[in-house]
Amino acid sequence: MTDFTKLDKNLLNDLLKKLKLLNSLNKSLWKRGKKEFLKINDNIDSFKVEYFDFWANSLWFIESESIKAFKNVFWLDLNTSQIEFVKNQNLKWWFRIFYNDKMFNMSYSRFENILK
Repeated sequence: MTDFTKLDKNLLNDLLKKLKLLNSLNKSLWKRGKKEFLKINDNIDSFKVEYFDFWANSLWFIESESIKAFKNVFWLDLNTSQIEFVKNQNLKWWFRIFYNDKMFNMSYSRFENILK
């Protein structure tokens, strides 16, 4: 066990803040909470693209368009190796891009719901 009585006040406050953040993330995100806490604590950015697979070789097209979208929307210059690509057939067309907790939705299903 670590002896907490020897730590100074600032270190204890930082530790308490981190424990509260971990606890709230675990309550709200369950299994994903620990993963998100590590990202926040280590300042790691995550980039993800969910796309509709409209033909067998569509990934190369989605990769080039998503790089343009990250540049236009979030002002980030990225490589395809930095981005995680995930198929999502519920989008009905095109893609959604995620930068940490921010999302930009350009899918057909979004516009379909707006027009209802």
